[in-house]
Parts: sequence; C-alpha cells; structure tokens
Amino acid sequence: MIKTLKTDEKIAGAFDAFLELRPHLKSKENFVAQVKEQRAEGYEIIAFFEEEEVVACIGFRFLTTLAWGKILYIDDLITKEKNRGKGYGKTLLDYVIQIARERSCAEIHLDTGYGRHAAHKAYLKQGFELHCHHLALKMIPKKLT
Repeated sequence: MIKTLKTDEKIAGAFDAFLELRPHLKSKENFVAQVKEQRAEGYEIIAFFEEEEVVACIGFRFLTTLAWGKILYIDDLITKEKNRGKGYGKTLLDYVIQIARERSCAEIHLDTGYGRHAAHKAYLKQGFELHCHHLALKMIPKKLT
C-alpha cells in the first residue's frame, strides 16, 4: 500500500527507513521537525507499507530552474535493507514519475553517492542518465562570542 505521509505520527513512522539512508539523523523528533521545515518548501514523502510498517519511502519536491525548467527533484529514495529486492523502490519511482507527468515536469532529477552502485544500476535501468557532477561547499557556522 502506498500513502503520502502528512501527519507528524506518519512521518515519525518513516524514521527507521530514513535512518538507513541518512545515519546522521539524530532523533525521531529532530527528523519530524526537519521534514516539517522541508514540507514548508514543498517537500513530500510517499511511503510503501507492508501491513503497518514503512518499508520504503521516496521524498521529493518540485523546482523550476533556468537550466532544466520545471522538474521533480528526488531528495530521498530508501528501501529498508531487509525489504530490498521486492520492487518497492521501483514502485515508488514509477509512482513519482507519473506524478511528474501529471504536473507537466520537463525532467526528474536526483543526486546519488558515488559508492551506491546498486542504486545507480536501478536508476539507469529506469532510464535516468548521468549528466553532471554535484558539488557542495560546507559552510562552517561562525562562533558567537
């Protein structure tokens, strides 16, 4: 079963899945607060459930850029390790591809880590192409004196 996660309780129920992809997450409470902040910027989470357990999630948002026009950007795609190989990730990816079509997006984008070879294989099989390198500059907060 696929559901959009909108309530704090439902979002909290996805924490264990997100923790597998984002081990830096500190606590369920901080996770829910962060998701709520991102939701204010258009972020959505759709989850695949087995009974009452979240076994896979996809987090995404819509952006309009000069480079690509209107796009759907996938922030997160996770299937819990114990549930991999069952097609849940592909099902969620197909689901948001349909949403992107319905919303007249020109493209779908995502970033993925260099070492995530199984994910790369899945994305390439789905028709994604490698187009660029994503660069980041970490900002060190100034210390208050």
